Amino acid sequence: MTSLLAEVLQGEPLTERETEILAAAAEGETAAQTGARLYLSSETVKGYRKRIIAKLGARNGTHAVVLAIRRGLLPLSPQRPVEPVPIRVRATVRRG
Repeated sequence: MTSLLAEVLQGEPLTERETEILAAAAEGETAAQTGARLYLSSETVKGYRKRIIAKLGARNGTHAVVLAIRRGLLPLSPQRPVEPVPIRVRATVRRG
């Protein structure tokens, strides 16, 4: 299925939404974070990412970001300020 999708989509230009989602991935956002910010489900974001990978002929998401930068589809520096991503830390208690 994935190779068929790549055959059909490879070489098509990215839409504005796809470029926005790829830029979010380049900034380290998870699908859930991007979805929350854009009012989409994380599964919808993952679907967009699969189409982006296919259109660019990339092997994975990281490769898609690299190809997009090399082709001038994404800038080297972020367009919007990078906000820190909250990280959940679990406190562990050691008993000794």
